[in-house]
Amino acid sequence: MKSRATLVAALAVVAAAAAGCDGLGFVAAHPPARVHHPSASASPQTGVAASPSPAPPATPAAPDTPATGVAAGPQRCHTSQLIVHFADSQGAMGHIFQRFLVANASTATCWLYGYVGMQMLDAAGRPLPTRVVRGGGAIAAQGAPTRFDLPPAQAATFVVAWGDVTVNNETTCPAAARLEITPPDELDHLTIPVSGFSLAPCNTGELDVTPVRPPGAGPA
Repeated sequence: MKSRATLVAALAVVAAAAAGCDGLGFVAAHPPARVHHPSASASPQTGVAASPSPAPPATPAAPDTPATGVAAGPQRCHTSQLIVHFADSQGAMGHIFQRFLVANASTATCWLYGYVGMQMLDAAGRPLPTRVVRGGGAIAAQGAPTRFDLPPAQAATFVVAWGDVTVNNETTCPAAARLEITPPDELDHLTIPVSGFSLAPCNTGELDVTPVRPPGAGPA
């Protein structure tokens, strides 16, 4: 199994390959298991020396019926299965657009749906003002979230947009040293250093975020 360090190193290659692509990648659910339930053999009556009756033939389970307790397909991606990595950024008209990768570091396919949560931290680990706006601001036309499967060693993407122009009475826009990212529908978060990119949103720390997108998917 690939180590997390190897997977993190490979994310840069995934980011380059994903840039400008438009396809959607779905993985079929696991096929249901089939289980045969043999019938018990008939027992002769007590004290009767009769020839034993032949056992009735076993009845197979109904076709395409999964066995009890067996999952029909992938489960939701949990924080412990994922790695988050900064990919690239660009700026336009006072706005910064930054793309992040969410990679499946486990050995099992899982699914994602929705938006990440985020919290900016200073160098001492203290929280900075942060407002995450789903599909807001400059990325308001990015479309609704879709559910998709994420195979092992594959990376989904999301984009964060923020403004670097002060708003109202602001005089400065605090810069983050670290960023907490919470995958969709999870409580635990992943913390990454703000290294190789800057993160200093104005407007009281507004971060506009797109839904998480499948591997190879461009903007909606």
